[in-house]
Amino acid sequence: MSEVIEVTQAEKSHSKVGEVASKAALVGMSMMGSSVAHTEPHADHGYAPARWAAAAISGIGWLVGGIAFPFGVWALVVLGGVLQIVAVIVNLSMNAAGMGAKANDDWAAAKLKAAEARAS
Repeated sequence: MSEVIEVTQAEKSHSKVGEVASKAALVGMSMMGSSVAHTEPHADHGYAPARWAAAAISGIGWLVGGIAFPFGVWALVVLGGVLQIVAVIVNLSMNAAGMGAKANDDWAAAKLKAAEARAS
């Protein structure tokens, strides 16, 4: 990402149902005494291709191994396990290639740079 734009959760055009569900979850969390109930939403939450790719590969591996296990198809069970290892490797390599989540310091610097660009 060469250009970073500061985005808030409200500007991401989530559905009304999602907003209501999010507020209900916050109420439930605060009723249970959660310490994270009133934290600021993260602008980068869920926008890392490395995480999505690794989660998809891991999910496919879990399905393959989980379905094959009761039937005793051990080659597919092993394949499911191998896909878990592949998911970790894909995540690490995509992170190294710059497709992972930014560190908090990186986001802070990018937001500062964007604010300076808007001010000038």
